[in-house]
Amino acid sequence: MTATDPGLDRVRRHLAATGAASLCRFKARYLERRLQSRCRHRGVADLAAYADLLDHDPEEVGRLVSAVALGVTSFFRNPSAWRRLASLLPTAVSAGQPCHAWSAACATGEEAWSLALLLQDQVRAARLPGWEVDATDLDPRNLVVARHGEYPLRGRADIDAVLAFAPGIGPPGRFIVPEALRASVRFAVTDLTVPGPRGPYDVVLCRNVLMYFDAETQREVMDVVLSAVRPGGLVMLGKAELAGFDLFPRLESVDRPERIYRRAA
Repeated sequence: MTATDPGLDRVRRHLAATGAASLCRFKARYLERRLQSRCRHRGVADLAAYADLLDHDPEEVGRLVSAVALGVTSFFRNPSAWRRLASLLPTAVSAGQPCHAWSAACATGEEAWSLALLLQDQVRAARLPGWEVDATDLDPRNLVVARHGEYPLRGRADIDAVLAFAPGIGPPGRFIVPEALRASVRFAVTDLTVPGPRGPYDVVLCRNVLMYFDAETQREVMDVVLSAVRPGGLVMLGKAELAGFDLFPRLESVDRPERIYRRAA
């Protein structure tokens, strides 16, 4: 696969037609691996043949979006970052106001529900009066799972490392999101490379997404994120992101190892 491969151009047009244009801007090496995997899975020899398949199989277009947008996620991934975020939350919210948070690129929802559980725990401890979470992802299939809110219980140790009490555990081997959380979490399909009115949010999580994009697209996504968080609000990136994001003039590093930043005024 090369940048001038006509089959690649046709595949990109299919991705763009789904509203997932940002997938075309993933780093070439990553995109190549995902496309080669789909070609092998469908038994086609090259991208031209795969593009022919996409022309006649709309369901494969959806499968391709899911394959390229695949995100690795779990409840309270990197617990130390979540514990640090919990300690900082009261400083990010105006006194007496509920916390408005955004889980960007939430994948199948574990991060969004983790954020909801953390904020509810803050309310229980009387550190916040209330909260609401917007959760977005590029892949509609991910959001079907997220809205359903039922998962195999993996990473129990990570949950226990952050929360003393975690409602939703059970029946055995399952995690079911409590009904009390559902009304305060809203899911929507969103492309992070497309500017638009969002927020203002007190907290934005954009974790392990930027690493898939080239430097120019990373800057565009960060502009979208920074436009959505209010001055004084917090931005948490993923451990896999480059620490150089503390060079953004509108970001002040709060905890560089945990990739937590504050939006400057």
